[in-house]
Amino acid sequence: MTGRVRRQQVIADLIARRPVRSQSDLRDLLAQRGIEVTQATLSRDLREMGVAKSPRGYVPAGVALAVPPAANGRALEDALRAFVIAAEQAGNLVVLRTGPGHAALVALELDRSPPPGVVGTIAGDDTIFVAARTAQQAARLAMQLKRTAHLAGGGATR
Repeated sequence: MTGRVRRQQVIADLIARRPVRSQSDLRDLLAQRGIEVTQATLSRDLREMGVAKSPRGYVPAGVALAVPPAANGRALEDALRAFVIAAEQAGNLVVLRTGPGHAALVALELDRSPPPGVVGTIAGDDTIFVAARTAQQAARLAMQLKRTAHLAGGGATR
């Protein structure tokens, strides 16, 4: 068994057994098992394995979208804070940007708990189009999403 295969098996075991919220945490857990790995190698392993990141931490491929809504009722807020890196109004749309592979999770939470005025969402790999009924509603929505995601230009934060 190669080092890469063994390392990826250990990664799969770790994320299946406990919440792992960051690559730094995962690197520490691997080091405790005698596996030293660079951040670049770890990123490549996670990508090859199809591992996704949810608000609750890393999960195996296909599991992130099956995660039930957060028990605290704040799944949308958690997803926006964890994954949205930009939000911009474009007519009656709000365009949200996420890291690679995270758009579907955020769009799912928007569909589960749509803010007022939202008609629907379309998600790609790292981009979400959120359709509002009017441009005015889209402007308010963009500001609200920026504020919730703690992005610059979102007005006062809570």
